[in-house]
Amino acid sequence: GNYRHTDNFFIVYAFYFINQRKMINKIITEKKLKNIRKKHKKIGFCSGCFDMFHSGHAFFLNQAKKISGTLVVGLGRDKTVKQLKGKKRPINPEANRLYVLSSLESVDYVILNEKNCSKNNFDFYNILNELRPNYLILNSDSGGIKEKKELCKKLKIKIKVLKRAVPPPMEIISSTEIIKKIKTQK
Repeated sequence: GNYRHTDNFFIVYAFYFINQRKMINKIITEKKLKNIRKKHKKIGFCSGCFDMFHSGHAFFLNQAKKISGTLVVGLGRDKTVKQLKGKKRPINPEANRLYVLSSLESVDYVILNEKNCSKNNFDFYNILNELRPNYLILNSDSGGIKEKKELCKKLKIKIKVLKRAVPPPMEIISSTEIIKKIKTQK
């Protein structure tokens, strides 16, 4: 009926507050992993930098969610992104990237990966060991796939390797390609 401006403000604020709380509850630490394992029957885990979130990331996470039931996403720390992508990365700091991932419907939980990254791009061994997901979900161009397969065999985790793809008419893109495109348009 006859809503006043202040009524709308409180409705919008209440929705914002509820949504923020839901997002914050999706950001977890290693201490919560065993509880998540007990609470959910079918869990998938994937990991990435997600520096400049784009359609390829969204498509991958939606595919991972379909496989998983419950999807836990490991996020590479700033130090790791710098190590893997170069000294001018990340573009977005880890707190911002955590927030973006926690806002996605396809992501049930998001966790910062371990502080150190091995030469085989492992920065989530302890997370896998604690969580014991049903699936580790990787892109086909993920580094260290052989070693990750060996680890999954040891931990009795199924591995799913997804081809880097997007449906037409979208184009495959990467954060690195986006950065290059921006630099050439100056």
